[in-house]
Amino acid sequence: SSPPKREVSRMMTGKMRVLPALVAGWLLMLATPASALERFCDPAHEDCRAPLLSLINAETVGIDVAFWFMEDTRYASALINRWRAGVPVRVLMDSAANADYPNNATSLKMLRDAGIPMREKTTGGILHWKMMLFVGQNTVEFSGANYSADAFVPVTPYANYVDEVIYFTDKSSIVDSFKTRYDDQWVSTSGYANYANITTPSRRYAVYPIDPEMNFVPWNNFASRSVNAYKAELLKIDAIMYRITDRRHSDALIAARARGVPIRLISEPLQYRDSTRLWHAWNIDRLHMAGVQIRHRKHAGLSHEKLTLLYGQSTLIFGSSNWTSASAESQAEHNLFTKNTAFFNWSVTHFERKWFNRAPGGVVETEAFTPLPPDTPVLKQPANSAAGQPTSVTLAWWAGFWAHKYDVYLGTDPNNLTKIVTDNELGPSLSSSDYVTWNVSGL
Repeated sequence: SSPPKREVSRMMTGKMRVLPALVAGWLLMLATPASALERFCDPAHEDCRAPLLSLINAETVGIDVAFWFMEDTRYASALINRWRAGVPVRVLMDSAANADYPNNATSLKMLRDAGIPMREKTTGGILHWKMMLFVGQNTVEFSGANYSADAFVPVTPYANYVDEVIYFTDKSSIVDSFKTRYDDQWVSTSGYANYANITTPSRRYAVYPIDPEMNFVPWNNFASRSVNAYKAELLKIDAIMYRITDRRHSDALIAARARGVPIRLISEPLQYRDSTRLWHAWNIDRLHMAGVQIRHRKHAGLSHEKLTLLYGQSTLIFGSSNWTSASAESQAEHNLFTKNTAFFNWSVTHFERKWFNRAPGGVVETEAFTPLPPDTPVLKQPANSAAGQPTSVTLAWWAGFWAHKYDVYLGTDPNNLTKIVTDNELGPSLSSSDYVTWNVSGL
């Protein structure tokens, strides 16, 4: 997907685990107790699918899986093989993804027909988790990466890939946190329903305390915690964010910029002119106007990453949540707010590789953001040159998707008009019949 890999390694003592063969460049063993083995994998240039499949194939005790969509049937096949070998497998899923990702239906059918118990999120926002938990290996993998064929392995290293951070950890407090939150959803009768091969869901694990670095939506508000971190930052903020439609994030970043904090942002150009996500462009343009430095993805792929660096606090935020209200409050999401030095340093190198286009071979991964203009407004009423109008008139025009602020001029001489509206934020036209209006009286 999108984040580069940090190259940190050290010897681990006290415990040995058999894990998938990994390129040393992305093997991270954090300088924490000997029991901790943590890894970041960067799909920009690494195969992050192989270690995940190896974890599935090596598991002998139990596997819990949750995803928004799974279009790569290699994962479904591997899970089915473990199930048939007698390993308990559970799946949390959301069939609402099938409309946009039809191959997800194939994986769901494979899992269902194999007899694997499945529960579905039905209300209150989508299931946006992307994780697998391996009980016998005390390991969890999670990220913002969907289980698609191109999210874990680059098509062409650095030049065609999906930006993500793939996190593997056996840190017990995080693994236990996922056990508890998975069980919470598995047995929930509010917003969840049995999908296949199950009648009475029950908890598998004890109820563990949630690691304070973890942020699980909807139990925790992602925007509130993020905004508090932005407000506390005095040094510098870097971020890579796929979708931005929640103004709480942009307002707080604009305020940080106003107090002198340098801010850099990498975002996805396809979101900038996505007519189903009008408020992404609005937030990007506001951030640009406030002095935030912005770059867009240039490589052939997708910038789907969600990562924020707060330099004064040595804090890294990453996970599954976009800067949207649904990702903050209602969808099922998992995020990490960590001060781990190795994670932070790796992410700084990762971000700067993309920002400064330092990929091997001179591959260009990002380019400078250039704001695009709004559509040309089209007058709707009254008609041009209409006569016999009353002294109070409602002006109406189709503004297009990308206009938000307006100046309106009035007069009888086109060369000598009077501005009657300045920078008034009236919003876009949300459809071809949705007009922006302004009332004029005293004519």
